[in-house]
Amino acid sequence: MKDPNGAVLCIDIGGTSTKAGIFEPWGELKPLGSIPSRGPAASFAGALETLMTEAAAAADGPVIRLGVAVAGFLDEARDRMIYNSNLPWLEDFPLRARLAQHFDGPIELEVDSNAAALAEYYRGSGQGSSRFLCLTVGTGLGVGMIVHGHPLRFAYGCMGDPGHVIVQPNGPLCTCGGHGCAEILVSAPRLAEEYRRAKGIAEECSLRDVIEAARGGDKAAIPVLEHAGEWLGIATASLANTFYPDRIAFAGGLAEAGDLVMHSVERAFDYAAGTFTKKNVQLERARLGALSTLTGAAYAVLTNRED
Repeated sequence: MKDPNGAVLCIDIGGTSTKAGIFEPWGELKPLGSIPSRGPAASFAGALETLMTEAAAAADGPVIRLGVAVAGFLDEARDRMIYNSNLPWLEDFPLRARLAQHFDGPIELEVDSNAAALAEYYRGSGQGSSRFLCLTVGTGLGVGMIVHGHPLRFAYGCMGDPGHVIVQPNGPLCTCGGHGCAEILVSAPRLAEEYRRAKGIAEECSLRDVIEAARGGDKAAIPVLEHAGEWLGIATASLANTFYPDRIAFAGGLAEAGDLVMHSVERAFDYAAGTFTKKNVQLERARLGALSTLTGAAYAVLTNRED
């Protein structure tokens, strides 16, 4: 889907960082900078407006729409984020109204998990699927589903929060307040911390550092990714047994590890999923990779609430 009249300014507000980009009329996404996702909300909004101005200036032509992917639940009107345990300072902030003061054109807020699923459905691994499930693993675990071309919405603008399916009874405390959720067991900050403890190093590191170390054969990094893949595979099996997608894709930072994670995902899924489920579903990495959510912010506004 393209817009012949102008470009779309895309924003991806994640649990750790907020990214901006331009989706050009011919369908090309240009990532253009990021800022930390850090409160208070009014200060963040000011930094976001600056980022938007800089991104819009880099477009090759007019920017006529704004699509914003937000990590968390949205209110019924999709005007503001009302819950995210990783971004409590942004809850109930009138985000659409604030952005409308800075941007003169259609603005659409979308749950980030839906945005990633939309991008993969239109441009990536979800093309041709009737029931497409997309899992995005970053600071949290987002899950979106596209059914016959439309995002599945039955709670807070999305399909609820399946990333908090319980996979480890008596497991670690999650930011949501529960224990043993898939999200806490695969989240980027936790995996980075596990690696740091295993190595006995004091300096901070990121999931990207863990992935690079594992690619280099680091014997502390490889098990961290393999175990995360196992938890992700179990969670995916639970969701597949519930929603019966015909295709499942994995996006986000953890998916960038490729086979270092996916082999474990596939083994755990094959062990945990039901026979009928495994027979009728295809697993693959998201083709748009780490850019799926940012790309999906554009599709959220281009589809113009057709869902």
